[in-house]
Amino acid sequence: MIVSNNKAAEHYRKEIYKCRRSPGYFLDTYCHIFDATSGEWVPFRLWPAQLRALQKIHGHRLTVILKARQLGLTWLVLGFALWLMLFYPAATILLFSRRDEEATDMLKVRLRGMYDRLPDWLKVQFFETDNDHEWQWSNGSRCLAFPTTGGDSYTATLVIIDEADLVPDLAKLMSSVKPTIDAGGRMILVSRVDKTRPQSPFKRIYAGAKQKKTEWEAIFLPWFDRPDRDKTWYEAQQADILHRTESLDDLHEQYPTTDAQALLPRTLNKRIAPEWIDQCYEERSPLRDLPASTPAIPGLEVYVPPKMGRFYVIGADPAEGNPTSDDSALTVLDRDTGEEVASLAGKLQTSTLAAHIDTIGKWYNNAAIMVERNNHGHAVLLWLRDHSLLWLMPGHDGHEGWLTNSKGKALLYSAVADAFRERQTFLHSFATFTQLASIEGSTLRAPEGEADDSAVSYALACVASQIRSPEHYKGALVLWPDVPMPSEQAEQKPQSGPRQVFEDHGIDLDGDWGNSGGGSGLLDGMPDPFRSRLWR
Repeated sequence: MIVSNNKAAEHYRKEIYKCRRSPGYFLDTYCHIFDATSGEWVPFRLWPAQLRALQKIHGHRLTVILKARQLGLTWLVLGFALWLMLFYPAATILLFSRRDEEATDMLKVRLRGMYDRLPDWLKVQFFETDNDHEWQWSNGSRCLAFPTTGGDSYTATLVIIDEADLVPDLAKLMSSVKPTIDAGGRMILVSRVDKTRPQSPFKRIYAGAKQKKTEWEAIFLPWFDRPDRDKTWYEAQQADILHRTESLDDLHEQYPTTDAQALLPRTLNKRIAPEWIDQCYEERSPLRDLPASTPAIPGLEVYVPPKMGRFYVIGADPAEGNPTSDDSALTVLDRDTGEEVASLAGKLQTSTLAAHIDTIGKWYNNAAIMVERNNHGHAVLLWLRDHSLLWLMPGHDGHEGWLTNSKGKALLYSAVADAFRERQTFLHSFATFTQLASIEGSTLRAPEGEADDSAVSYALACVASQIRSPEHYKGALVLWPDVPMPSEQAEQKPQSGPRQVFEDHGIDLDGDWGNSGGGSGLLDGMPDPFRSRLWR
C-alpha cells in the first residue's frame, strides 16, 4: 500500500474500516465487473435484490441460491470471496463448477479481474502462487479452482459451487467438500434450475432450507430482480420460447417468476398439469405457535389447527419404516374446503404410523381415514380396526382402504387432477407440491429414484374428501327390545306403553337416563368418539 501523506493515510484507514465492516460497501464502491453487452469492465453498482442477497450470504454459513439467468449472482459471490481474502486473512476459498475451464474462468478471469481493478492501497504486497488453479497472496489468503472432483483435503473459509443444479453428481461432491467447512467455514450453492431432474440434490437442499428444516438459508431471485427487465421484455421472451418449443418449460427454467414455477418439472408426460397445481399452491410455513392440545409427534407440520364444527379427512400412504425404505406419509384436508391443514412424512413403522393416524385423527374432530390398502397398508388397517374408533373409509371396491392396483391408481390420480383443475383443493406443503408435479402420466409414479409418498397421501385425502359419511341421527335415542320368537309371542303380555318397555329392561327413566340431578347416567363413561358416532 502506497501512502503519500498523513491526510491520505487517514482517508485510506477510514475506507478500509468501512469496507471491512460491509461487503456491500466494498463491492459497490471499489469493485468492477465485466459487462458482456458493452464488452467493458464497469463499476459493480449493486441492485436492491443483489444487496439483499449479499446481506443474507453475509449472515449465514450455508446459503442456497435459486435464480433466473443473468442476474450477476456469480459476480456477487466472487466479490464476497474477494472481500474475505482481503479483509479476513488468511482465508481459503474453494471454487467449483461443472467443468475445469469454467472453474478456472471464475478464478483467472472474474476474480482476478475484480482484484486487478482495485485501487493500489487495497491490494496485497505480492503473490506467492499465481496460476490457473491456485492463487496465493502474501497475506496468507488463497483461492483454488476445481472441477467437480478434488478439493476435499483443505480446510476452507468459503466454498462456492456455481451452477450447482447442473453438476452431474452434486450429492457426491457435497459429501466430499462439505467436511472442509465444518470447522466454521461457509458454503454457497448458486444455480438456475435443471427441469429434467425435479428432485435433484440441489432442489432438495433448497426445499429443506425453504421449509426451515436445515441450517441452509434459501434465496430466490426472479427474472424481474434485474432493473432493466419489465413486462414487455418478459412477454417478448415468452413469445419467442413458445414459438420455438411450443412449451413454456424453457421460460420457467431460464426466467422463473416464482421458485415454485422454477421447481416444477417439465410438463411433458405429467399426469397433473403443473399449472393446475401451481394455481392451487399457497405457500405457507408450518405454524410455530400451536395450541397446547397439539399432538407431540416429531415431523408433524400443522398449517391450520382443527376448528369446531369442521370435518376433516386423512390420507395415509404406509411404508415399511426401515432406514432404506420409502417414507410413510399422511395428509389432513378440510373435507369441505379441500385445504391442506397438516402433513407428516418420515421413516415410520406401520404400528407407529397407525398410532399417529389415530392421535392426529382424534385431534382433527375424529377425522375419517383413507389408507392405501396394499403391502404395509394391511397392517395399518388391522391396527386401526383393533385400537381406533375412527371411521376407516371404503375405497373404490367397497372395502376399507384404497386398493392401488392399476384401476385404483387411475381413479386416484383422476380424482386429484380434477380437484386441482377445478381449484377444489389448496396445497401448502412444498415437498408435496414437488412430488405431485413429478407424477408421470405413463406410470402414475414419480420418476426413477424419486419419492411420491406425500403425493399419494394427498391424493388419498382428496378422494376421501369426496365421500360423505352417514348423517348422525339427530332425534332422541331409543332402545328397542329384541323381537320375540314366534313360540314366545303367546307368552308376551300386552305392553302398557314406552315406559313399561324400558322398565321391563331394568331402565329407570327417572333416575338412570340422565345425570341432570347429579347422579350417573346411561351415557356416562361412554368414550367421546363413540358418543359422536352412534351411527356406526
